[in-house]
Amino acid sequence: MKPFIVLLLCCSFFCSRAIPLPYEFSDCDDPDVFKAVDAALQKYNGDRATGNQFALYVVMEAKRTAGPDPHFYMKYRILETSCAIEENKPWQHCHYKPSAEAQTGECTARVHMNDAEKTSNVSQECKIFSDVSKIRVTHVTCLGCYHPISADSSQVSEILNKAIQKFNKHSDEPALFKLVEIKQAKRQVVAGWNYIIEYEIEETNCSKEQFSDLTPECRTTSRGHVGKCEAKAYQNLQAEIANIKTECKLQAEEPGRPAICPGCPQTISRTSPELQNLLEVSMEKYNSESNYDFHYKHGEVQSATVQVVAGQNYNIKFRAWKTNCSKSEFEKLNEDCEATSDSASLSCEAQIYVVPWENKTIPTIKCSEERTLEFFARRPPGFTPFRTALHSSPAEDNQSPGKGPKEDAGQEPEGKDRPESLQPRCPGKPWKQIMDLPDPSLPTEFTNEDLLPSAAENIDSATADEEKDFDLADALQ
Repeated sequence: MKPFIVLLLCCSFFCSRAIPLPYEFSDCDDPDVFKAVDAALQKYNGDRATGNQFALYVVMEAKRTAGPDPHFYMKYRILETSCAIEENKPWQHCHYKPSAEAQTGECTARVHMNDAEKTSNVSQECKIFSDVSKIRVTHVTCLGCYHPISADSSQVSEILNKAIQKFNKHSDEPALFKLVEIKQAKRQVVAGWNYIIEYEIEETNCSKEQFSDLTPECRTTSRGHVGKCEAKAYQNLQAEIANIKTECKLQAEEPGRPAICPGCPQTISRTSPELQNLLEVSMEKYNSESNYDFHYKHGEVQSATVQVVAGQNYNIKFRAWKTNCSKSEFEKLNEDCEATSDSASLSCEAQIYVVPWENKTIPTIKCSEERTLEFFARRPPGFTPFRTALHSSPAEDNQSPGKGPKEDAGQEPEGKDRPESLQPRCPGKPWKQIMDLPDPSLPTEFTNEDLLPSAAENIDSATADEEKDFDLADALQ
């Protein structure tokens, strides 16, 4: 009898293990759901070879199984960002492209999270589509407008020859001027053709006393005056230049003032190769002096200048990001250290004094944590977005220190969220604002207050039921 009971229990055990755990609805703003979405979105961006990365916009539906290694089923919407795939940036650091240009998509994902091994298994399908509600600008030909034409056309050459001859004949300058560059040429169809040509002329070594017109011997001088000109001409139906008018503004140098200030800071390109070594030296100094447990690496350069003194003074403003390399394991920052997304970026300013002939580089660097101001659309009742979920607990949301539970009287204490609903809330909170907001100075159908979270003190029992029926999905149509 006993062996039979043991066999029955074993069969029952293995049968129960073979039955998959059922899915339960989960809150779309749950931090665990976000981790699963992050894993799925990283895989989607990683599988794409070209184009821009996509970032989360909002989680639409979420389910999960119970247990230490949960399975997630999710539907979420994504928006194209300005970060290229080749940049290898975390999608959380990327900004949405303008909605008129950005592609949108919807993904259905199944994710198995293994917390013990810190791994995830993702299977998903994403559909990228264009928003048909966007306003598309269509360019059509304007028959009565000016249109660009080639600067090499014979008509442009004929007009400029006559325009420069006219300028040299009637100007008060002692030297002759010649054409150096055509900036732009446009033509308008009327009862004939109107031309507008923008060009530059420069002083030559030929004086008016010796030369009545330009010759091949007339050459521009290095310190000659330069003029910016505009010629307007009319060509009749017989292809004759019937009228021509030209205006030129000469840029004369001021006496005693050099064109370039030798001791003044000069702007240099943010992508200049000479900055790379200076940034690495600056971050090495910062990591050695900071109290952070992890190394930081430099990111986007915002501005850079150089000033020539007894050497060179560089001033560079840039962002820095926390990496996955701890100081306990890595003495210095190396190429294998990657930026992480679990901290805010640092705003840094480095001043580097360089003496090339002494092989001397002396950096001074200051960094502070960036705090960005973000605006969100009016939110439905309930949980805060992902970033605040990491810094608060349900106990803190339901009651504040030293105070009792909230009274259900249609109003809540200022600054507190409303009680958690028993039903999971979906769709979730948008991950990040879309920066296509109208200019507040222009007349609009809403005010800035409509972009902020609703004030709890303005909620009364008469309007509470209406606000509960608010569905964020309506704002996404």
